[in-house]
Amino acid sequence: MPRTGRDHVHTDKTSVIARYCEGASIKALAAEYGVSDAWMKKQLTTWGLPVRGVRDARILRARAQDRVMNDQQPPTCQECDDLVTAERAARTAHDHSAATDARVLLRRHMDTEHRPERR
Repeated sequence: MPRTGRDHVHTDKTSVIARYCEGASIKALAAEYGVSDAWMKKQLTTWGLPVRGVRDARILRARAQDRVMNDQQPPTCQECDDLVTAERAARTAHDHSAATDARVLLRRHMDTEHRPERR
């Protein structure tokens, strides 16, 4: 039986997650694997990844590009990790208010602590 795009997504789960976390859009990933945007979004949320907005994706891509240009390893930020974990836990518990709070705090943190320097 031939493999479908969904099978390829499941096989390449680690790669898909890494690329999404680096700033690749759901639409771009879906097009690459030949699946619908809605299915890719559902799969990422099933894997526990928060769906981000356009602004967050731009910030991630800018940070990734800066790392490539400066040949750096990705920085680890304990506060970012804690806020993402808090949002996942709140979404799992269906506490939409707490999930929104964690998302807002993460965006504020990213804007103040991880903003790329303007050149």
